[in-house]
Formats: sequence, structure tokens, C-alpha cells
Amino acid sequence: MKYLFILIIPLLISCQPSKQSEKQPIEAVYNAPSHHSESLTKVFDAHGSYEQWSKMKSLAYVKGEESTVTNLQNRKIRLESPKQTIGFDGKDVWVTPDSVDTERTRFYHNLYFYFYAMPFVVGDPGAFYEDVEPRELLGKTNNGIKISYGDSIGDAPEDNYILWYDTETNKMEWLMYTVTYRSGEPSDTYKLIKYDKWAEVNGLLLPTAIQWHQFKDDSVGEMSNEVLFENIKIIEEPPADSLFDMPEDAQIAPLNVGKG
Repeated sequence: MKYLFILIIPLLISCQPSKQSEKQPIEAVYNAPSHHSESLTKVFDAHGSYEQWSKMKSLAYVKGEESTVTNLQNRKIRLESPKQTIGFDGKDVWVTPDSVDTERTRFYHNLYFYFYAMPFVVGDPGAFYEDVEPRELLGKTNNGIKISYGDSIGDAPEDNYILWYDTETNKMEWLMYTVTYRSGEPSDTYKLIKYDKWAEVNGLLLPTAIQWHQFKDDSVGEMSNEVLFENIKIIEEPPADSLFDMPEDAQIAPLNVGKG
């Protein structure tokens, strides 16, 4: 399987460790909110319901040679591959061995989790929703919801997303998103991901593959990359908290918003 890291790595999005954690216990940040729009609730229900998602405390999957475990209640995360181990312990993003590029680590540590956890992850507190005009993508018309964030949400609060869903089944089919992590400035240039391969796991419809498509001049092009997810597990028992502790030989990955 090929991973186009040149395309993907810069795409850090609002899923980064929330600045809210400085003001309140991190366990409180991702409690089920009540601010979802009617349209978004329909999408959640088509994927098993936000209520079911909120019961889950642990998500794990394998992507290529990399395995990921996430505590869904506080978003602590651990990624392991033959070359490195990356984690977020609730305060810092860390990586070992200490020879790894830490700037890349901060970009990457929960990038795939955020794309994978669609559509539920856009239900996090601090998000705002707006229905947009339906549009045609590859010959099929989809309804859309634009998602934006408050100023204090995540490393890149200027990021915007448009979730496109089937007009009859309400299942998610596409995600358009902007990238503002490096610049810190709003952008109207969107990237595009297709979602059409799903599996039911513990009552939830979760993706088994996501596909990046070329998107230029508001036109959908060919698929440029596909990422597969295997050994998917989502359960009500949380992972061991010690799993996310920073090892003695690790280094902290700094935040570099607005430096590029």
C-alpha cells in the first residue's frame, strides 16, 4: 500500500489537543454535547447514533504497519510503528526515538484518527453547523453541512469542513476541508476525501477505507490516495492510562501554528 505523505502530513486539522484542557479537566472536554443540528443528528443516526458513539471509550485500528489506540473520552492517543512510537498524554505530544522530526510528529499524531472518526468527531463541543446548498460530486447530488470552530478550539481553529451526505440514507459520502495549521489564517482552498466503504462495529458504522481525490477549480478529479483500516475495535472499556505515558527517552513535539 502506498501512502502519499507529501500530500497528507501537512493536513493537520482542528483535532489537535484542545486548549480547553488548560481550563477544565480533559475528561470533560468530549462529553456528549447537546448543540448538534438536526441535519447532523440525521447523519449520526445513519451511522449508529451519537448516543452509541458516546458510550465508547476505546478505539483501535491498524493502518499499514502502524497501530493506533485512542481513549475516546479524553483523546489520549498512541501510535506504534517499526520506526517510532508517538503519543499524547493529555498534555504533551511526544515521540520516541528522540531522533524523529518533532514538527512532523505534531502534525501527524492524530491526523488519521480525526479523518477516521468521521462523522462523529465533528460532534465535539465548540463546533458550529450550517446547512449548505446541495451539490453534485461525481454525478451524484449530496446534502451538505459546514462545520467551523470557536477561536479556542484546537491547534487550528480556522479550519472549516463540509460534510456531504446521501439525500436518502443520510450516510456520509464526502468530506471537504481546509488546512490552516501552518499559516494560522483562514483558507478557501479545500481538500477532498471520499467515504464509501463502511463496516458495522459494535453498533457503529465506521470506515474501512478513505480515498483522497484531486480537487481543483471546484471539480473532482481522480483518486490520488487510498488508506485502509483493519482490525477495528471500539469498546466501552477504556484503554490503560499508562499506555499514553511519555517514556523517559521520548521528546516533546512543539506546537508550530502560524509559522509557515
